[in-house]
Amino acid sequence: MTPITIRPITADEFEQADNLVELLAEYAVESSIPGLGEINVQMQTYRQLEAAGILHTLAAYRGGALVGFITFLVSVLPHYGAFTATSESFFVAQSERAGGTGLRLLRAAEALATELGAVGLLVSAPAGGRLAQVLPRTGFTQTNEVFFKGLQ
Repeated sequence: MTPITIRPITADEFEQADNLVELLAEYAVESSIPGLGEINVQMQTYRQLEAAGILHTLAAYRGGALVGFITFLVSVLPHYGAFTATSESFFVAQSERAGGTGLRLLRAAEALATELGAVGLLVSAPAGGRLAQVLPRTGFTQTNEVFFKGLQ
């Protein structure tokens, strides 16, 4: 079996992944937030945030296939004055979860965020999902619960 490789990618590379449509369809089933509508990836926004040094993306590949990704934003939290990384999306294809791909992506995100000067990494997880069970066993502390209310 071809080994998993994890590396930083650009928004352009993300968009050009041959299997992106299939991976995002799987993501939508597991990670959609009711009230936000269908997944509608805004590549131009990703590019703008990337160009500003705010957005960073790490990807997991098996051979040439994209099998997972984590995107995170870095900025100063105004209330704390602390430069922090915050996950925007984190997903690994179901078929790749047993081999530690998600943990490797998470560790790579921690390393990159540290390199960028972040004091910590905030990661959100779907309520009741597997990630919410895994994070506490990997050194993360649950600090909040996130709620959503549709306004339109």
